[in-house]
Amino acid sequence: MATYDDRQWLLEHIQNSYVTSDDTGLCELVVQVEPGAAPVVEFPVLANTDSPPHHEHDDPPPHSVDIASDMDFMGHRQRSYTAQMLDKMRKEKKNASRVRRVMWKHSLAPVNESDLNDMFSRKAVISSRTPQDSPVSQQRPVSLLTRLVQQYPDGVNNPFIEYSKFDGTIHTSVQARKISIYLLVGDDPAPSYPMVVSIINCHQARVIDLIGLICWLYTKENRQPPLRGGVEHYALHIAEEDGQVDWDFQALRGRDMFEKFGFTVLALVEKKNVRGPPLDVVVTLNVAGGTFSKLTVENLDITLKDILNRTIAKRKDMVKIKDAGLNYHLERQNEPGLALDPELTLSDVNCTEFAVVRDNSKRINALIDTNNMSTMEATLYRSYKVIWLLKLGKCEACLGISGEKMELHPLQQKVVGPFLPLRPPGPVIYNMELVVDCRRKSEKKGKMEVQISCQGENRFKDYVFECEVNMGQEILDKCKHIFDLRSSSARNEFWREKKPFKRHNSLSMRRRPRTENHVNEI
Repeated sequence: MATYDDRQWLLEHIQNSYVTSDDTGLCELVVQVEPGAAPVVEFPVLANTDSPPHHEHDDPPPHSVDIASDMDFMGHRQRSYTAQMLDKMRKEKKNASRVRRVMWKHSLAPVNESDLNDMFSRKAVISSRTPQDSPVSQQRPVSLLTRLVQQYPDGVNNPFIEYSKFDGTIHTSVQARKISIYLLVGDDPAPSYPMVVSIINCHQARVIDLIGLICWLYTKENRQPPLRGGVEHYALHIAEEDGQVDWDFQALRGRDMFEKFGFTVLALVEKKNVRGPPLDVVVTLNVAGGTFSKLTVENLDITLKDILNRTIAKRKDMVKIKDAGLNYHLERQNEPGLALDPELTLSDVNCTEFAVVRDNSKRINALIDTNNMSTMEATLYRSYKVIWLLKLGKCEACLGISGEKMELHPLQQKVVGPFLPLRPPGPVIYNMELVVDCRRKSEKKGKMEVQISCQGENRFKDYVFECEVNMGQEILDKCKHIFDLRSSSARNEFWREKKPFKRHNSLSMRRRPRTENHVNEI
């Protein structure tokens, strides 16, 4: 607490406090400082003050600064609560004077219809925008959205709406892939200007989803002729830049992911008779040497002559032989030596597997009796379907053996087993001189494991197969006949290294060093 003995200063401080803290503004009107105010010593109450004497020529005593409203800082001074309540009561009184209260009483006397019409007559509403007699006033403005709703009450009937999520034309921030699609639909399809389709989420979209997106855009643009059926009635084929479809390749499978295909031009082709059996027929033609070709024909009315010509056109060696003056004919695969008439159709012969045989040649029956196999029969090419046993799995393979070479081709890339190798096995081809051994490894439950050893670049390598007992015995007999007929230096080296080591006499403490050529050597 501070103690002040200057009464003049206290009076000025009290005056200033009243003026600044009064919300009503009354103190500001009552307590005012006049310019010619008398000094404090003239008041009898302050006669005995300890304040310094006031001289006439001295500066006027200090006083509080006059309060001026600062509109820039506060805007206006806040009103007191009393003033606000008085203003509110005044407004309520003013509004109450405009209200009229009427007490409702039920009238026992009925009111006539005419009196009701007079009291509650219907009045015509006249619009201020247009004259009453103008025909424009009778029409309501209709928006474009209202017209579309009236035109399509149930929405646009597009059965492929579920595939619109892959449309990339409405997405600007998502990377899309553009593909040119030729539309071969209708009774007389012909390639025209392609449709550019933008697809997103290629890592999730399948081929069937792309077909659905094309059908959705086709229906949305009201193209003609209209589509028939769903997405299963159409297929995507590889096409050239001018729209020509490459019929040598099959259509893209619908369940495959579209991301793995890098084609920029495709053709949408309408399938025929989807629910019935497919019209395309696959014909297998076996050629001498163990090779074969597969042709896809459109129907069963094609002649055997056309099939043979198409097969010869695909093989350059057969074209050269035919140009030299030699011809070929077809035989059923299971009927060797019986030539077929080239004018017969595929439906007449009722067969889809043939053998291409050169004229003046004889095809030997592939079903060789293993008990009576001769040396000449053993040198002929023969293929076997075996199970290739790998280190970390197994796969189906085609084993071909002849007097010249040994071939091993995997039939499928996927390897079944508890572990998958880093890469699928590739085809293996060895000259028969490098095939050094063929023996039975084990036999159980009607299956035989056959091991064939071959000489590689720096070592001997073993290939183990699993097959039926009869097939395995035939492979052993075939290789035995070939080994007896043809000797090789690699085979001699293999058996020389496989001989058991003999302990030398006491005079020679040296032993024969073990070789590291064979991977299975102990």
